[in-house]
Amino acid sequence: MKKLLLIFLVYLLALTCSNSRTIKLPDKNLEVRDDIVYYKNEPYTGTVSGTDINNNSARFKAEIKNGIVDGKVELLASDIDFIYNISDGKLNGESSVLDIIMLYKEDTIQKCYSNSSFITQEMADSFCKVTKENPDGESFPTTGKELQKRTLNIIKRLNK
Repeated sequence: MKKLLLIFLVYLLALTCSNSRTIKLPDKNLEVRDDIVYYKNEPYTGTVSGTDINNNSARFKAEIKNGIVDGKVELLASDIDFIYNISDGKLNGESSVLDIIMLYKEDTIQKCYSNSSFITQEMADSFCKVTKENPDGESFPTTGKELQKRTLNIIKRLNK
């Protein structure tokens, strides 16, 4: 009985580990076609990561599911951190930029706040007000679809 349990646990561990993989960019086996991320010509599921966006030593990491940007995306640079969560093509959950945290539900900001001592609640509210009133996303993307496209462009640029 103990042997059977041990075999089952090893199998479960192997199964769990095999579904979680990270590809460091650039990688010749990864490509973006028609807004889908492929690895060895199959839609990719896992994480892609890279560094040195525009020679700024930024770090980048994005979760991909079935070739689609879906999950947490991080762009961490020396002067700004930008973190967002996409599910089913929409911003959902916690996103942050410049220490301002925005809680999204279906691409709509529900709440803004800051845990930083130098950004006041008034500043966070003002930032979110501008973001809500500027839905074109020119300066700050406001929908999951816009951020998916920008994320794919970063992946393409890092994969050269």
